[in-house]
Amino acid sequence: MVYNFKFDQQNVRKHHYFLLLSLIQKHKKISRSQLSKFTGISNTTVGKITKSLMKDDLIIEKGQTEGEIGRKASLLEINPKGAFIIGISIDINSIKIALVTLNGEIVDKTQVACKVKHHPRETLDQLITLTKQFIENKPKKILAIGISMPGLISWPDGLAVRVPQFNWHEVEVRDYLKDKLNFDIFVDNDVRSVLLAEYLFGNLNNMHNSTCIYIGSGVGSSVMINGQIVRGHNNMLGEIGHTTMNPNGALCDCGRLGCLQTYICISEIEKQTQRSMDEVILAYKNNEDWAVRVIDRAKNYLGIAISNIICTYNPEAVLLAGPLIERFPEITKNLEADTKKHIWSPLKESFLLLKASLGEDSDIIGASALVLNNFLKNTANNEKR
Repeated sequence: MVYNFKFDQQNVRKHHYFLLLSLIQKHKKISRSQLSKFTGISNTTVGKITKSLMKDDLIIEKGQTEGEIGRKASLLEINPKGAFIIGISIDINSIKIALVTLNGEIVDKTQVACKVKHHPRETLDQLITLTKQFIENKPKKILAIGISMPGLISWPDGLAVRVPQFNWHEVEVRDYLKDKLNFDIFVDNDVRSVLLAEYLFGNLNNMHNSTCIYIGSGVGSSVMINGQIVRGHNNMLGEIGHTTMNPNGALCDCGRLGCLQTYICISEIEKQTQRSMDEVILAYKNNEDWAVRVIDRAKNYLGIAISNIICTYNPEAVLLAGPLIERFPEITKNLEADTKKHIWSPLKESFLLLKASLGEDSDIIGASALVLNNFLKNTANNEKR
């Protein structure tokens, strides 16, 4: 059921086909002459390739601009409904499935409550049934399926090496689903998925060097350098929640003392205060001393973590995402000023501190971004500088 494109491989090299498609996606609206200028591909060849892209319904002409010598030039953009991606998010209490356009817009979605913990095979079988039901009567031009989930996920083989939230170990997510669903499957960690989604569709558009800090029941981070996700050895780069902030601090669920997440994640704040996060924030708004100390401490450690990331990776932007940021924006009040207290002075004005823009659907849009990013991979660096 994988969508097979109809372009003529004898006349148009596949590499150039996807190179032009990636540039059209990147620039949103662009003329054929600009594509030729950016890539060094002749105007004639660009014309042939874009004709093939239009025949495959992947791009459309929309609007015109003044040409260099005064002529009107047609602008090309992605046809958002020329092909689709299935985005799936697996979380501890639910599975979300969405039909997503190539522009990151959700056409249709469903969410089903389920108990993921301890039962990987049952969960995956349920996911297969739900996905088949969801795809039925949907458009046939579905590129692939992207899956976003927490934990240590190997890339590109999609093995869930360790997912503490689910108590999963060595679960072959990609291979099992690919065999049953007959689609290409891309599986990655949810924090990387969010970073990709914001880079392709959200607040990080065209910011090729950026990082994401995701705070929910735990804390994770992801890093992009020159438009590429940095994965590290065994795809484990970004476990910032388990960096030691205080070797004499509170016991973390990993068994060590003073990890960052013991100071700033929702589950730890609730455990230490014996109150729900909603109650903590309400007390903070009411200026109750204990809550002010807890939240101010969290903000201070978050500021230290951000400053360490800036000194390590020198990003254009640091993206703040996850349930803590979305549900409790109070945590970000004056955060930039708090962060700059800890930053080495030459880097104080070197970055933007941004919030994720895709909201509660960032997980399923992120899952679709895994597919689109792979679909257009190895093309972005071929644009002439």
